[in-house]
Amino acid sequence: MSVPRLLVVGGNGYLGSAVCKAAVAKGWDVASMSSSGKPYTTPAGHTPKWVDAVQWHRASAFEPDTYRDLIANKSAVVHTMGILFEDSEYKNAIARGDILGLLGSVARSATGSGPASNPLKTGKEARMTYEAMNRDSALTVLDTMLAAPSPPAPAERSFVYISASGKVAFVPDRYVDTKREAELGIMGRCAANGHVRPVIMRPGLMYNAHVRPVSTIPAFALSITAGLQDRLQLPKPASPDSALGKVADSLSTHPLHVDHVADAIVRAISTHEEGIIDVETMREWAGFNVVRPKAEARS
Repeated sequence: MSVPRLLVVGGNGYLGSAVCKAAVAKGWDVASMSSSGKPYTTPAGHTPKWVDAVQWHRASAFEPDTYRDLIANKSAVVHTMGILFEDSEYKNAIARGDILGLLGSVARSATGSGPASNPLKTGKEARMTYEAMNRDSALTVLDTMLAAPSPPAPAERSFVYISASGKVAFVPDRYVDTKREAELGIMGRCAANGHVRPVIMRPGLMYNAHVRPVSTIPAFALSITAGLQDRLQLPKPASPDSALGKVADSLSTHPLHVDHVADAIVRAISTHEEGIIDVETMREWAGFNVVRPKAEARS
């Protein structure tokens, strides 16, 4: 069997870099495309050894001409782009571990006063909307992949999209709504094409104590509340889209280490998975003892 040829869209980012690292460990041919094209570095500025095994490319997901040749011979594409808030400063706040800055971004996004809401913004800042980043970028990349000539083994091609487990408390509904719209578009396009398998990953909170220390406190809290939910089997709220329902759903969703999500992505490509991969499945693959209700068991 030939070595998988992987393209990671956003490969120098938080999850994208973890996917690149996991694929390199498997001996795959790995390429990354991002707006900067810069190789991944740790928050401390270090360059891990695996970075040397990745081909780093500068390209815009919104501009197919910048990566049409790059995507043409890939057997799998993983789309990791996306935003949790439309205020573009939140990622910088997370990188700095700035809790107050993050809360400010949450407030600006909730009130629609972030940079993306300014009609005078152009280019990258104008694209910092849920519709553009969470939906349109993925569909543009997929359309480019489908239009490109198939590699020698078209039946082995996969398109992996990073979605979300569900609506999140204190995050605008458009975050998940646009993810679901992207899912529908991806599934429909792949079904019509017949040569690309759609894989939809639906993680909850992803944490990493070394790369993103600010993620560890909420991850610890969610591990406790989700574990209690598992043991007590508390009923879901009657109105899951209500404020109370979103809080309850968030508290019952287990967090995942970002490396476990990356490993699950690589496994899904390797084993020719198709469709939705939920949190419980990723936890099972990571070695956790997961007990599912019979109605939710995977076939």
